[in-house]
Amino acid sequence: MLASFYGFTVALMVALCFVFLVTAEERERVYELNITNHLIDPDCSGFTTPTLLVNQQLPGPPLVATRGDRVRIVVRNMLLATSTGQGNMTTHGGETNEMAIHYHGVRQYGSSNADGVPFVTQAPIPPGGAFVHEFNVVNQAGTYFYHAHVGLQEMTVFGPFIIYEDERADPEQRHDRSTLSVAGYEYDDERTISISEWWHRARTEFEAYFMGPQFTLIPEADSVLINGRTVNDATNVKTNGTCGGYSTIDVEPGKTYRLRVIGSTTFRTLGFAIAQHSFTIIEVDGEIVKPYVTNTLEVAPGQRFSVLLHADQPVGDYTIGTVRRWAESVNPYSNGFAVLRYRDAQPSFRARRRRAVIPAHDTNHTISHTVAINQTAAVMSLPTNAPEFSPQVPGWIWSELEPYYGVDPVSRKSPSRTLKLRAHEKVMPDNSTRWFINNVAYMDPKTTILADIVNRRRMPRQKLELLSQTNGYDAQLTTYPLEYFEIVDFVLQNTHLPGMPCRSHPWHTHGHSHWEIATGPGEYIEQRDGHIRNSQSPIHRDITLQYPAADEPSSNATMATDGEHAIGCGWTKIRIIADNPGVWAMHCHNTPHMLMGMMVVLEEAAPLIPTMGLSSSYRL
Repeated sequence: MLASFYGFTVALMVALCFVFLVTAEERERVYELNITNHLIDPDCSGFTTPTLLVNQQLPGPPLVATRGDRVRIVVRNMLLATSTGQGNMTTHGGETNEMAIHYHGVRQYGSSNADGVPFVTQAPIPPGGAFVHEFNVVNQAGTYFYHAHVGLQEMTVFGPFIIYEDERADPEQRHDRSTLSVAGYEYDDERTISISEWWHRARTEFEAYFMGPQFTLIPEADSVLINGRTVNDATNVKTNGTCGGYSTIDVEPGKTYRLRVIGSTTFRTLGFAIAQHSFTIIEVDGEIVKPYVTNTLEVAPGQRFSVLLHADQPVGDYTIGTVRRWAESVNPYSNGFAVLRYRDAQPSFRARRRRAVIPAHDTNHTISHTVAINQTAAVMSLPTNAPEFSPQVPGWIWSELEPYYGVDPVSRKSPSRTLKLRAHEKVMPDNSTRWFINNVAYMDPKTTILADIVNRRRMPRQKLELLSQTNGYDAQLTTYPLEYFEIVDFVLQNTHLPGMPCRSHPWHTHGHSHWEIATGPGEYIEQRDGHIRNSQSPIHRDITLQYPAADEPSSNATMATDGEHAIGCGWTKIRIIADNPGVWAMHCHNTPHMLMGMMVVLEEAAPLIPTMGLSSSYRL
């Protein structure tokens, strides 16, 4: 279960990862992700547990491409049939040591089978197995990431996926100290920050807790990690020879950096700030936006930002910090800290990068990519300065952000249909807890949906007009069928049980980015609320945080027919255009909520799917 168990085999596979091949016809990026078990102590607490890592790293190594590239990723599941002696507990997405990797935010045009959702687009990878994802990066660029989609594996199985707009934005494609640029924004270099959570308990035990009768609430993480590190308790540091202390992000005085911030958290939305520095937001979820200056980012699970950071303060160290947001009755303090460190411009600093590939041959057709690691000796204490966070406000600054290239006309059109997805929580007869969408808690199908469509094993689809009584849901297919190129509005209806808090939910759309076009309190009623458009300049993103809102502001509050009297406490309307034939998950990116059933599947332009030739991604 440790690295030594695999010995030479693992070391060889890691060494062969991240080979980039270039031909005269097209550029192909080839990667290999090996999932293995290790004992780690990322927060200097002395606690270790068998933990899944990608290529023995936390976060996993970056995947890098340029818009238009062909990407080939081999995922190898090198886990044992059971990993901790607790047995193979079944979770959504497969058995606890089965594996699937999702490329979050990548729309997978024409490659639904590379999306990495078990039993939706592929069968999960069994221990000892492998799966090859092949896809083209079609009309996308920005900050993305990859993560596991089985159980709670994504707590540690994740890593950046950076898609450059063109060579002018890629630090590795320049041969001098010239500036980088995108959409008129110029900067000297870039840094990537991944934020994640770490609990002092075994993953399999945690999965059993969430899905079992002992569940009461989602416990706060013991630590928030920045680039895989923090110090759990600065007054009680236990190094054990493996503690790395706080991550450091090195910058040169006077330079401007594109800071890519990735919300790899499992549960919590966090505020993110750096002492004595502000951010200029230029990208959200792959969408370039007009410059917006703020001192705080609100980073929901799955959300990504690019911001310009100006290293214009006196030379020294500055605290990078996080704070919990949208956690009722929870202390907002977070131990998620790192250090921004000013360093002199020295050649040794600029060269101190970890090479992802050491080409062995054919150097004329191989590109090696590197990643700045910015890490020296372990840093065990923080600077005395502290970041300041803007107040927590429903909606944050989303209504003030504007798309750089103008509002997409699709977001202004009338929809083909409006489908209301009403989520409610329910305690089951066995005392376990599930989340239902329109009275259906998502469960894994017995066979993979996409494979059944490709092989024409699916039952005939009902006409869409016949699904109006079920709000678009086809109980035979267990999906929401969509017609090709129709414009569909989804109303995400939040609810809470009497006496329970109204919770936030970060909704993620696979295969699409979406526009948030309206929000409101209480219960959505089409006849009353259908005309509301209070998002004036919606941006195209794939994560929308549904904020807690007030109940219906009258004594006629609408109750559900779910038998639990869930009360509407706010709604968010998002819009997609069904331009991507395939099957696509749509779910809350609070992973425990997703596991408990807060997920639906869109079956888009199903008659076209068997003709698409989805054979490039396959199991080895």
